[in-house]
Amino acid sequence: MGTNTLDPKHDTQAFDPGTAPPEPCGESLVVDGEIFARGVRIGKLIGTIGYIDMLFFQVLGRYPSAIERQMTEAYLVSLCEHGVTSPSTHGARVSASVRAPFAGSAIAFIAGAMGPYHFGALEQAMLELRDLVARGENIEQHVETRLRSGVRIWGFGHRFHKSSDGSGSHPDAVERFHERADPRVRRLIELADTLNWEGPHLRAARHIGRLLYHRKRIPINIDGIAAGLLLDMGFDPASAMLFVIIGRLPNIARLHLEEQSQTPNRFVALATNADPGFHRTTDRDQREVARS
Repeated sequence: MGTNTLDPKHDTQAFDPGTAPPEPCGESLVVDGEIFARGVRIGKLIGTIGYIDMLFFQVLGRYPSAIERQMTEAYLVSLCEHGVTSPSTHGARVSASVRAPFAGSAIAFIAGAMGPYHFGALEQAMLELRDLVARGENIEQHVETRLRSGVRIWGFGHRFHKSSDGSGSHPDAVERFHERADPRVRRLIELADTLNWEGPHLRAARHIGRLLYHRKRIPINIDGIAAGLLLDMGFDPASAMLFVIIGRLPNIARLHLEEQSQTPNRFVALATNADPGFHRTTDRDQREVARS
């Protein structure tokens, strides 16, 4: 990022708010009294475009279509809540319990989320799906090969969400549940169909999901659906954690605030489920409330 004089490639014209938003036209830099984002004065963007627009502007160098904007916002909203069941919330809650500031809880959340068996699975799913579509590989053969070899297909399966009413063995389970087990997936699919989403990656992810549920009762999860959507929009797998972080942080902020009213340092038995107080560090009490 430069800090000296204006480059000729940077925007120097006045912007009429009644016209289309300014397109990227150069590099990002800071000069005395001005900030440029991809060559556009930041003041021309503030109050003119929305946050999703700015996300696309910065990462992809373009603005989203109306459908892309709606799907991206819906996906980010879908990430904003998963109770205390998410493994990455554990570190955040422990940090909050010892009265670390919110930034400490946020860092703990991000560190826990990065593993491939948690939110890091989104990047793995994007990499695998991108390569599958690019090679034009037969999806049925791909699934069969993976199942036969016992190799995980990223973006499918969930420890809680298996069928929307607990009836994975129902004779009509494939039609009823293969895209409806996870409430987030259920709604995103409904929205994508309503908006007539067309994209090879989402189409491939849904095809894999149907085959896996038919064979193993393994449903598509939020990472599988997001991988298809994000790849169809042109995002690189390396940017996957961006969406996880900005989507889940409101949930972490709420948990951090709620923890301030609890007894400090209360998560001393988190290490193993054999610990006497382990039940207090999971959502088991939450499930008991739901049953009553």
